Amino acid sequence: MNNRFNFTEKSLAALPIPTDKKPVVYYDEGQPGLCVIVTYGGTKTYYSYIKFQGVPKRIKIGRVGPSTKLIDARAKARELKTIADHGDDPSAERDEARKDMTLREFFETQYFPRYAKAHKQPKSQVKDESMFRNYLAPFHNRKMISVTPAEVERLHADLCARISPYTANRAIGLLKHMYNKAIEWGYPKRHENPVIGVKMFKELPRKRFLQPDELTRFFAALNDEPNEMFKNYVLLSLFIGQRQQNMLTMRWSNIDLTLRSAYFPDSKNGEPQRIPLIDQAVEILTNMRQYVTNDWVFPSHAGSKSGHVEDVHRPWYALLQRAKITDLRFHDIRRTFGSYQAINGASSFILGRALGDKTDAAVRVYAHLTDAPVRQSIQSAANMMLGYAEPKEDKSE
Repeated sequence: MNNRFNFTEKSLAALPIPTDKKPVVYYDEGQPGLCVIVTYGGTKTYYSYIKFQGVPKRIKIGRVGPSTKLIDARAKARELKTIADHGDDPSAERDEARKDMTLREFFETQYFPRYAKAHKQPKSQVKDESMFRNYLAPFHNRKMISVTPAEVERLHADLCARISPYTANRAIGLLKHMYNKAIEWGYPKRHENPVIGVKMFKELPRKRFLQPDELTRFFAALNDEPNEMFKNYVLLSLFIGQRQQNMLTMRWSNIDLTLRSAYFPDSKNGEPQRIPLIDQAVEILTNMRQYVTNDWVFPSHAGSKSGHVEDVHRPWYALLQRAKITDLRFHDIRRTFGSYQAINGASSFILGRALGDKTDAAVRVYAHLTDAPVRQSIQSAANMMLGYAEPKEDKSE
């Protein structure tokens, strides 16, 4: 067989094992300097063959197969040749790579303690840990300097196909930020961010909210809910319109039933929020107040670490099943809250105050709005939604 040809994954897989104990070297016509050495034991390994200052050097790149794709081996060979062309010793690059941290080491000893814990909210820290653990696993044991743009693009595409564009973008976004911090902190000295140039997938905004006919079934199923705390949680989420984490971490010390308002010190937009309470919310909270055992509005009776209820997925999906409603996430309750205000003609400024959102700079300009128009908007939306709780009478008879 000719020892110099244009490498393909198929042709490399078909390379014969030497019949004697002498390794056989094959050279790639597609990328000068790239070669594969096949040993008597059957291993096939990529190497970069380079002359530096007149001295030939053979630098190991990686095993042929799933761990090192041909496209990545060629990219590494080009990179090493460029280093040599610029007058630097490519062997030093290899030595530096040996000292380089794995992605897991960097995340656990540098990124998470130095950045995530220092600058992110607890919920965001948990998300970072989960994202790293579940979606960046293919790179966990890889030296950071060895990860290539082509590998990042493949992982990005795989996550999009298996899970969603949103998840794929968030995972690669975390990876990109980790590399930016690694470069900023000098880990390692010679590095480029392999995520630079990876184009994020387009994310279509979710517009799902409870339709009028669904509200009838939703309230009927909620009326039969055996778990009173969960029932109150859903209703209050519908009447207050805050994000799930804000609702789960509500404290009685932040609720003023006399002034009819709820205070949320930690919000996603980084600013504390004070939300006016409507009649229905005040009534529910007043009834719940009789059974207070601690400061949590929704205390955990299962002994959660935080002390409050942390997961409502099981009763939520059971509720949807009884109501015969599909494709509804709990966050869509918040969107339902805002949608019926918009249907009632609420302005973007009123919506911004009611939802605690910084939708644009104009919302902050109108931050001095009093609670009266905001409460009126929420009340009108709640009355409209509750109007669907009972089926309309057939007046045709």
